[in-house]
Amino acid sequence: MRYDFLQPLSLVLQSFADHDLAKYWACEFPAKWAQPLREHVFRPATAEGEADEEKRAIPLWAVNSAIAALMPQVLTHDARARRGEMWLAWSANADEKKPDRALLVEFVKGGLMAAAQYRNDLAQRRGRPPVIDTAVLAGILDTFSGQDLTFTRKTLDLGPGSDPQSADYTLVPHALATHLCLSDWHVVHGDPETGPACEGSTAGTGEAGGTDTQDGVMVRAVHTTRWRRTAARDGAELVSWPPYVYESKGGVRYPWSYTLRMSVQTRSLEDTTQPRLHVRVGMRRWARYNVFDAKRAIGVHLFSPSPWADASSPFGLASMAWHSGPAGKKQGFMGWANDLVPTLTRLGSFGFLPDPAELASKPLDFLEPGAGDDGLPQEPVAGVPYRPGLGKNTGHAVGDGVSAKDKWRIFSQLVPALEGFATVDEPHVRVPIPARTRLTAEELLRIDRSALAAAAGARIEIVLWCDTATMRDEALSALALALDLPLEAADQPEQVQAWQQVYTLPELEVLVRVEPVGVIADDLEVNEKLKRRNDRLKDAGISRQVQVRSRLGQPASGVTSRFVLVEMRGADGFTSADHDPKMAVRAGAAGCGAVTQNLLPPAAAASGASPGEDEDDNEGTQEEQKSAKSQRERARRAISDLLIRQSGLIRHPNRQGTTAHQLTDVACLGLWVVRRTGDFKAVMPLAVASVPDRPHVMVRLPNAGWLTYHQASVQLAAWSSTRTVEKQEIQDFFADCVTESCDGGDLALFTLAQNIRSACPALTNPNLVADRLAFHPDRPLDTERYKGLRHIRLRTNVRDESAQHFAYGAKGPQDRVGVGGGVWASGGNDRLFFATADKPKTAGPGSPGGSRLEWHEGKNRDREIVPKIDTCKDVWNPQLLELLVAVKQPDDPAEAWAALAHQRRSAAAHFADPLTLPIELHLAYKLGSVLLPSHQLEPIDQPESS
Repeated sequence: MRYDFLQPLSLVLQSFADHDLAKYWACEFPAKWAQPLREHVFRPATAEGEADEEKRAIPLWAVNSAIAALMPQVLTHDARARRGEMWLAWSANADEKKPDRALLVEFVKGGLMAAAQYRNDLAQRRGRPPVIDTAVLAGILDTFSGQDLTFTRKTLDLGPGSDPQSADYTLVPHALATHLCLSDWHVVHGDPETGPACEGSTAGTGEAGGTDTQDGVMVRAVHTTRWRRTAARDGAELVSWPPYVYESKGGVRYPWSYTLRMSVQTRSLEDTTQPRLHVRVGMRRWARYNVFDAKRAIGVHLFSPSPWADASSPFGLASMAWHSGPAGKKQGFMGWANDLVPTLTRLGSFGFLPDPAELASKPLDFLEPGAGDDGLPQEPVAGVPYRPGLGKNTGHAVGDGVSAKDKWRIFSQLVPALEGFATVDEPHVRVPIPARTRLTAEELLRIDRSALAAAAGARIEIVLWCDTATMRDEALSALALALDLPLEAADQPEQVQAWQQVYTLPELEVLVRVEPVGVIADDLEVNEKLKRRNDRLKDAGISRQVQVRSRLGQPASGVTSRFVLVEMRGADGFTSADHDPKMAVRAGAAGCGAVTQNLLPPAAAASGASPGEDEDDNEGTQEEQKSAKSQRERARRAISDLLIRQSGLIRHPNRQGTTAHQLTDVACLGLWVVRRTGDFKAVMPLAVASVPDRPHVMVRLPNAGWLTYHQASVQLAAWSSTRTVEKQEIQDFFADCVTESCDGGDLALFTLAQNIRSACPALTNPNLVADRLAFHPDRPLDTERYKGLRHIRLRTNVRDESAQHFAYGAKGPQDRVGVGGGVWASGGNDRLFFATADKPKTAGPGSPGGSRLEWHEGKNRDREIVPKIDTCKDVWNPQLLELLVAVKQPDDPAEAWAALAHQRRSAAAHFADPLTLPIELHLAYKLGSVLLPSHQLEPIDQPESS
């Protein structure tokens, strides 16, 4: 169905400075507390033998979270303890009484001491010395006094035209979340007048307006959802409580909740600043089986019964993790992974705090503890959010994602609840654009050999390193299909053996090598005797690089590009992240002028039906068929990514622009900043450009000319020069790239706000000026020199900067809601547009008009129309991409250039569905992943014969 309107889940904030909710107390963490703590106690790790991950900071997040859990008047908090910035925000709410200084001081003292002791205990279990001197800490804490705290009474005012402070963006969502909880806001799911009748519901246990039969009469399912706050780290979050429960046919219970996250955002180039409240509706499925993850922390929601609690008291967020203990000793245990629980234990003397080992073993016992000795239901103690891969056989019957129907239902009842604080944002209107043709998987895999020769050169080498005949044959079949090679996988021996063959084609020459991968794909040999992690990684990586270089060798005479496919386990298949050899293999291959792509080994066939799903007598056969199909698809995707994406091949859309204003002969330029932290630390600019008559992109790196994508990948993988580029150098580099790309023709410049603005402050909302391109606010580019330039700045939903949405037709959302692909115009800004992708074939089977709780009409296996409920179906949630035409020429239709940015998302030669970003930015992002950790680039002193 075609939808002509797109409703963002956003509200325009009104001024509510006169409302009691807008008044709060702000407090800064005293500098006389922070300075001695940083200087004498919570210092960066420098002692011999301390691991890099033990770098310490003042553990204020745990202290703050404990204070918020115990004292619901705390709206929000900041754990950085920076001078001049807010530490705690305390709701005044018509109460002139300031926060209790003495109580806060005791909370800070007790919390910091508890966190310090927890860290020392953890170090001791790992066989290491204490990391914090508690005697010194105690001496410093004794100097803390309530007189050191200063509270300032403030008023929130985020209405139209206001110039909000940074703290206001944080505070407003929490203030509104508090208001919703205290006003008993709730959501009614279903309509007794129009909904389909049913004989009851297994979808939930919330209040209902008739979920059972009454005297044998069919009734209509209606559910009521109520909400509680959680101590979210970003924005304000509500979770539906109590959770709903899906009960399978076998009587197994699967709890789940809706979530609602709120954040404040602004847009650029508006005549009047209008801060908006973005609302994001999500799902939280709660774990019911044994949970275990030896590599990642496991999140926990703690439901703390504070003596001061009220309806707005937030759930605490903690985490537990597997602690392996000293190396070589079997002393592992499940324990808390942060300081919140020890801090709560110290401050509250509560009996509710669970034992992490018991919680991990039986999470449902703490979420649904049953009845107490008095026969009354007990309050929940803790909940573990479910995620795939959390423990073995821990599938969740309830599907993932939220449908358009559920988003509409919740949002439509949130709007009147926030009356007086905000008004609903106006819907976006569809912009007519040319339809595109979606290619099949085989059409995508068939490579234009002339295009490949233009991008990679006239003679290429393809190396397949495989250990299983299954994946070797699949890779060879995919390669033969991609390049139309006279190659039959059926002719291969049962075991992988080494061979090579040269195939001379009209457009290019292809050298194919097949070899067993052997030890190259094994775990790295990590020397645990080396104390520093970087030393261990460097030592392990060097020997693997030597093996790769020895096996691969230098390219033969005339070879212009090299590609290596490596059959290798996924990240979870190695002992730990430190044992994963992928980076070392890539580094070794780069030293031989080659790029690599990994191919997973054959997957084991799944056993048994998913929880809550109907079983099938032919399931074994179906799973085998699915496994074979999955192996074939994995091999084809790997070959496609290796030869197409890593050569920078693109497929220009046939028609660009809108139906009314088509664009031709447009060059495109994407600017990107590679940002890596930790072992990958780097801040480096790069640019990716395309022109209409070239089938591949070109790349510009710092201190280098324009390169092919393959050349840039190899060069970047071996990049050992300056990896952290200063802001002005980045700005100058981008200005040079624009100058080199402007040749008098039409040039579309793409930037992503979340990626580039920290390096180029002129592109932030407050500094952006219409029809002026600048990377520094004081150094704009001379627009007279760039007559053909257009700049389209994009924003994604990272940090909720673009809103969720649902689509509807001319009859309104009450008739039908769904998801719609296309370009949409903002009514209040003629330069602002939004783009949504069409539903991909890989999307979940859940209907956008379905619901976790409400019945809807759908077809069964016999194609009959029957009432259905989508509790167990995954639902696709399309992202809203913001397109701001910041620079255009005087006679330009802005919608045509916004449409171009959207259409460039479908220019990938290796992918059928639209990408998140235009192809130029997508390839720039992927190129950033090639930059290797610095320790992988150390000179190799060992001879290759060793």
